Amino acid sequence: MLSLLHIENIAVIEQADISFDAGFNVLTGETGAGKSIVIDAMNAVLGGRTSRDLIRTGTTKAFVSAAFSAVPSDLPGLEECGIAPDENGELLVQRELTADGKNLCRANGRPITVAQLRRIGSELLNIHGQHDNQALLNPEKHCGYIDALADNGELKDSYYSEFKNINRIRKELQ
Repeated sequence: MLSLLHIENIAVIEQADISFDAGFNVLTGETGAGKSIVIDAMNAVLGGRTSRDLIRTGTTKAFVSAAFSAVPSDLPGLEECGIAPDENGELLVQRELTADGKNLCRANGRPITVAQLRRIGSELLNIHGQHDNQALLNPEKHCGYIDALADNGELKDSYYSEFKNINRIRKELQ
């Protein structure tokens, strides 16, 4: 769950911290209130495409960080990067954008690529807007929806444990 979003030098925002509570969170406001800027910052810190235009005028770099709580240790993408949530299940992802187009991405302080950040970010947060149903149409997510509906977490964990074990044995045999 996203618990804190920190934004520096994104569009017209010099610095802002936004806290999120457990449950359903909605960003509302009048036209021009800055909702889209917050969404752009979220997309940036999740590994989405960015533009130099996102950096606040008069500055050379922008920074966004997002703190997540209750992150499962087996979240897809984390192990590939050699990253794990801390002992409290918390994960901090960060992205710095520079005017020359360079990016510095980190997860729990460890440097990662934008592609790795995108992989992790796609598992951490879904941003839905009007007419936005891409996650529902993504076949890679369908098994997760079925598993969640079936409430078969223990069975799935047992299966994956045995699957890893048999793969380890196959490698030893080879």
